[in-house]
Amino acid sequence: MGHKKTITAASLVHDGQPIATQAVPKDFSWLRDSTGSETQTMYFHLDDGCVGFVQIAWAYLALTTTIETNAMFYVPGHPCVFETHNGHHLKVKKDSYEYECKGLSMSWDKDHTKLSVKYTAGKERDPKGVAASFEFVRKSEGYKIGDAKNHIGDGTAAHYFYPAGEVTAKGEIGATKFESSGVALFIHAHSGNIMPYNVGAEWNMNFFTGHREGAPKEDKDRVTFHILQYRTPDNVGAANCSNAGLTEDGKLKAVFWDTTVEHFDMIKDENGSGYEIPRRVLFTSTGKTVDGKNIKAVFDARPSLRLHDIDVLSEMPYIIRRIVQALITKPFIFERFEESAKISVQVEGEEPYNIVGVAFHEHTLMK
Repeated sequence: MGHKKTITAASLVHDGQPIATQAVPKDFSWLRDSTGSETQTMYFHLDDGCVGFVQIAWAYLALTTTIETNAMFYVPGHPCVFETHNGHHLKVKKDSYEYECKGLSMSWDKDHTKLSVKYTAGKERDPKGVAASFEFVRKSEGYKIGDAKNHIGDGTAAHYFYPAGEVTAKGEIGATKFESSGVALFIHAHSGNIMPYNVGAEWNMNFFTGHREGAPKEDKDRVTFHILQYRTPDNVGAANCSNAGLTEDGKLKAVFWDTTVEHFDMIKDENGSGYEIPRRVLFTSTGKTVDGKNIKAVFDARPSLRLHDIDVLSEMPYIIRRIVQALITKPFIFERFEESAKISVQVEGEEPYNIVGVAFHEHTLMK
């Protein structure tokens, strides 16, 4: 790497210009333009308690292109199911409004407001696997921080968000059928001219849904909050890169570009990774509301319910696994759930309030 440092997208915004800007349909187009990786991911919370995500992942490493489908489904009272499968070839049509690989397809309408998702990868390979279909209708505008690109050494990493939308879903997990509605978050991630494991050494992601504490039942508009934060490797400055968004009743209320993360109550993972992981995570996010007021959100999280731990190396194709294994000891992703989550919100000039609900948490270590 040449620069040996990280320059964040937020730091490149000129004085007087908004740090958060609107993401447009073009920002969600596939690029697949250089060594790196790219994902299109929908995270969801359903009203029946089901939580999870579906994802198409593309990577080009060591002259090898890989396409994978990744999906996780957790239904309360049942074991969490995580599936990753070879997607073989990615077909992109109509300027990225439609794309599909083996076992997973995503298709936007012409206005980029409705997304149809069909996931069949699990059932195609095993009758005990998962098949599901989703209709995601976004109610909020998309957002990005600056031009979205964090410059990491000689490469870039970018994230684009549709922070909230209504989702309907139905499917089968083994012999268990489900059908419900809820809320979803959609993220397009892209890294270019950089190996994926060089983007961030440690990642924290969460997706919360709930309502204002103490609000009358008839006024309990759905609230969502999400954070995607990572720390770049030491050799490029160990910089903090973060994105966060707050929505109320489907509309974007605020965007945050400065999130600090503190880990407490560390315990050794009992499932073989060798890592210590936190039982408590304190997220402090600052940013602006859409009407220009300063805003601060504090999420004192207790991600206590284990959903699944992903041994990244074991899920990789052989050639890529050998390359990554030579550079990283044990890349792991820890999926957790919080059943009684609370976030404190302070908007400039207004009384502080809390939002309460549930949250999905994802903690990634690339060390």
